Amino acid sequence: MQVDAVVVAAGRSTRFGEGDKLLADLNGRPVIAWSLGALAAAESIGQVAIVGRDDLLGALEAIGREVLGDELAAVVAGGARRRDSVEAGLRAVTSEYVAIHDGARPLVTPALIDACVAEAERAAGAILVGPVADTIKEVEGATIVASPDRGRLRAAQTPQVVRREAWLEAATLSEGDETDDAAMLARAGLEVRVVEGDPANLKVTRPIDLTLARALLAERGEG
Repeated sequence: MQVDAVVVAAGRSTRFGEGDKLLADLNGRPVIAWSLGALAAAESIGQVAIVGRDDLLGALEAIGREVLGDELAAVVAGGARRRDSVEAGLRAVTSEYVAIHDGARPLVTPALIDACVAEAERAAGAILVGPVADTIKEVEGATIVASPDRGRLRAAQTPQVVRREAWLEAATLSEGDETDDAAMLARAGLEVRVVEGDPANLKVTRPIDLTLARALLAERGEG
């Protein structure tokens, strides 16, 4: 199965410090260029739409043209919430299933993308997940109220592949935002499959993440 992709790049990078994390140099290329390059190399991906902030659209289009060429479907403005940005991207592509990827996850591999797309065809969608290394505590104020079983917990990664119309229909059920696309599909009681991801598929949120990404890419011999 071949699908289109949406790269979400509309965040404010408030935890990153100075500059925008998506344009930060990562071993000779902007962070988002690595994400786009992995999608371009995946056999399961066709057209790619980028959703960005208004002030970055020009820069994102230039990077998209350089990395994707004719596979760049569109560069569109995002919204105030994640769900608004994802919806803008979904309306810019046409495939039945769509891979939604965070532009700040530059170490995803084509193999992981292809595996997630293949699994999604069995349900309303599929996402990459990773194990939770830390013991998790649910707290209220300064008090622990629950200790979830770590063996049942997984950390969500991207891409997350969804049936396009199912996501759009689920979004109409509530005006609330969601932190990921599996949660959006869950509103409608739809099945979402999981695919084992890779701890290296990290999200660049803080400067230390960029330092780690540089080391991991150097270890791979890239950049």
